[in-house]
Amino acid sequence: MSFNSIHFPITKSQFLNFTKCVNSFYILNQGLITKQNIQHSGNLEWSEFQDLCRSLFPKAVSIPKSLSKEDQLTETLAAIRERNAIFHGFLENETLSSSIECLVPEPDSSGWVLWDFRSVGSQKQDILRSLYFQKKLLESFQIPVSQIKVIRINSGYVHTSESIDKESYLVIDDVTERIETEKTRFDQEWILFENYKGNPNFPLFMEDFHTCKSPKTCYLDTVCFPDLNRREIFDLREGHDLAKKYYLEGLGSFLEIPEEELTPIQKIQKQSHETGKLYIDFPKMQTYFENVTPKIAFLDFESVNPLLPIFANSRPFQHIPFLFSLHIWDSETDELTHHTYIHEPDGTDPRLFILEHLSKKLQEDITICSFNDFFEKLVIEEATQVYPNFIEWWSTIRPKFIDLALPFKKFWVYHPKQRGKASLKDILPAITDVSHGSLTIKEGQDANYQFLRLLKKHVTDDDKNRVLGDLLRYCEMDTFGLFLIYKKLKNEISISQC
Repeated sequence: MSFNSIHFPITKSQFLNFTKCVNSFYILNQGLITKQNIQHSGNLEWSEFQDLCRSLFPKAVSIPKSLSKEDQLTETLAAIRERNAIFHGFLENETLSSSIECLVPEPDSSGWVLWDFRSVGSQKQDILRSLYFQKKLLESFQIPVSQIKVIRINSGYVHTSESIDKESYLVIDDVTERIETEKTRFDQEWILFENYKGNPNFPLFMEDFHTCKSPKTCYLDTVCFPDLNRREIFDLREGHDLAKKYYLEGLGSFLEIPEEELTPIQKIQKQSHETGKLYIDFPKMQTYFENVTPKIAFLDFESVNPLLPIFANSRPFQHIPFLFSLHIWDSETDELTHHTYIHEPDGTDPRLFILEHLSKKLQEDITICSFNDFFEKLVIEEATQVYPNFIEWWSTIRPKFIDLALPFKKFWVYHPKQRGKASLKDILPAITDVSHGSLTIKEGQDANYQFLRLLKKHVTDDDKNRVLGDLLRYCEMDTFGLFLIYKKLKNEISISQC
């Protein structure tokens, strides 16, 4: 394939893409695709978080983003010459370009402190890489960086008043030494980056360069992984590196993989893909279901986890339930009933209302099925800590939970249509031919975003009612899907015993 020279200047985000996948860097640099911005709840709160961080620097000069890049650069350099603290700085040379969140002069030296604001609870490697990139760019302008600091969120902060206590909520990390510790690794990545800029190749698969492990995560998979007939190999569970190795060697089917190279789980996959049929480990599933009561409940929550706590006695990123769906099936009468509750997005704490409604429906003589039940149990556990009147009820029903995700994670059950995945959205259509495809909201992340939008933004009544209806339908499909999966598995087990 022919390829073009690299477009300059290279942005910080493009560099970070390079460190993950050299091919994705080329794709984005050349504009071969437009990278989509995914809606998430952090987008709704970034401005508030940023204002809290900026309040620590009352004398800083803000560079307007409305200016042209050229004017932003001019104003940034002017502020640096005058040794002013800067917000939203912008620097660009012939090869590199980046915004600078905050730059503050050292009072007793010619050095500068490079600051970054991050709405996270802990430091991640890409934050350090981003700051390494910015330091490189600043040094190209002979701007000495003496310290590098990050303002992030204290995830243990408990919100108890109307306004956020920024002294307790914000954490300042000096990451100067951490970046110095990682310098050898980052320098090696930078050398590869410099070499690639002058001699690009695409698509590239070499050991020295990081690349996507699977077409499932690739921006331009039809180019990087062009042989569509050999894609099955990437459905291999617990083996992305191995799958890519097989693909590059010319293999593409489970049938071609040497048996001795497969794990027990991968052997189950191979068997299922060969037959095209549902695999069930019947002894394991019989044991799994042996204590299930005649009456079974299927429970799912939708929640918001705002980085800026909204409700009293809540923490940053804590999941606060605002909606539950509950299908209850009496296996003796084959009667299925549905119960739900969604909280009005009026700023009041939904946890009390969730507990009140749920406790009336879930009693001792029932088995409760959830998918990844750790989440449902955690949500109830944390809610009862705030509303202790429900602790006794919770202690009686907590042992009644079973995790319907477990048989799929353990590969006691597997269908080739899952393509190696074990999420509810992949299992449901594989096992039952029912899916979330016709719904407006299809993922929990979008449900989170939409309800937080109702809490944070002014919306019309029509918009609010539409979103609440979409949320109800989405959550109901999750629990109805759990019921369908459960019933399918029970039927298969019954047939096997005939």
